Amino acid sequence: MLNVGIDVLQDATLEEIAEEVAAGAPDRLDELRETAAFAFNFRGMEPNTGHDLVALLLREGVAQVISVNWDCGIENAGLRAAMRIAGVATSAQRLQLVQELPLYKVHGCATQPHTLALTQAEVDRPQRWAVADVQSALAGGVVVFVGLGTVGLYVSEPISELPSVWAANNASIRVVDPKLRPVWRDALGDYAEEAYIPMTAEAFLDDLLRAFLGRALDAVDRAVDVLSAEQEPWAPDMSAGCQRLRAAFARVSGESLLRWWRDGVAATRAGTPFVTELPGQRALMSVGLLAGRDPEPLETRGVRGRLTVSTPHQYFEIVSHPGEHVRRVEDITRNRLKRRREEGVYADDRMITVVVSDAFGQFPAPDAPTDIGASDEASSDIAMGVSATRIRLIPDEVGVRGTLVP
Repeated sequence: MLNVGIDVLQDATLEEIAEEVAAGAPDRLDELRETAAFAFNFRGMEPNTGHDLVALLLREGVAQVISVNWDCGIENAGLRAAMRIAGVATSAQRLQLVQELPLYKVHGCATQPHTLALTQAEVDRPQRWAVADVQSALAGGVVVFVGLGTVGLYVSEPISELPSVWAANNASIRVVDPKLRPVWRDALGDYAEEAYIPMTAEAFLDDLLRAFLGRALDAVDRAVDVLSAEQEPWAPDMSAGCQRLRAAFARVSGESLLRWWRDGVAATRAGTPFVTELPGQRALMSVGLLAGRDPEPLETRGVRGRLTVSTPHQYFEIVSHPGEHVRRVEDITRNRLKRRREEGVYADDRMITVVVSDAFGQFPAPDAPTDIGASDEASSDIAMGVSATRIRLIPDEVGVRGTLVP
């Protein structure tokens, strides 16, 4: 493109190369975008922990996310969590979303090479919708910049204008990075030390999930307190069980807990919260009642999507498929638990008690557990020799209403 030897460019950054092309061969910038989009496996990028945590925050409706990266790490993390996240890089895409969760990509997406911002001028002046979204967020809420080493003018200019109105509008800006970079110190001015959080992205996101889950657990505690105040006879068992759960949860990561509480849930709408809403609270209250009536120690084992919550008598799981008949939910649950067992999630074949939220129809009797047959796959070393596992489906209402069989 530039008619120079590779030795001239081998130490240049992509931005420097783009500036050279913009100056010497501007008609070939789109060709450079196409080349850059495939210079690395941006589309098939393996998600890291940070990508996974952002995807979980999106799934729970906790945050909106604007990314300056081209890669599809967050979108691919969404697929691993059984949800669709769409990288939105144009205004037209914003209007086409149906069930996907939006991930706003202000510098473009590798799946659409023509959208990629290469030069500093393009970074400073992205599409109007992106500028409007960023500036609206800066002026009206809590905005956290995580691991962002560069700052476009569409960020730094409004930041320099905002300190005088932050307090009045109850807005808040935070910058998360192990080291506060000069570009951010200049943009934040006198507000820099107050805004700076010295953490890695993964540590901050896990703390954020923990804080979010802490609020969800607080809501469960308040609901149990109401039952106690009304002197419901089952409330002491539920209260004791919920306290035991909370103590056990303190030993696991935020991601692990949220996955255990939420991965068995199929929401009817993208970004629909569960753990902070009544269905999620009722489900955990019912698990608390079951744990409170089981005198054996409660333990948590495993990490991330392999966490188990159990006593020596039983494992506990939560499943929710709103609007589905219980027989359909039973089939879905059976397949989910079989997959988890074959993945080595369960250490043995003790009973798996599943609290089901928002299903309708007649549930099987709690004392009539269903068997999950051993895998038919002869090549599965994990499944070989494992006897059938018993599952017990419990509607979340029985815990809340105290009609659970002792």
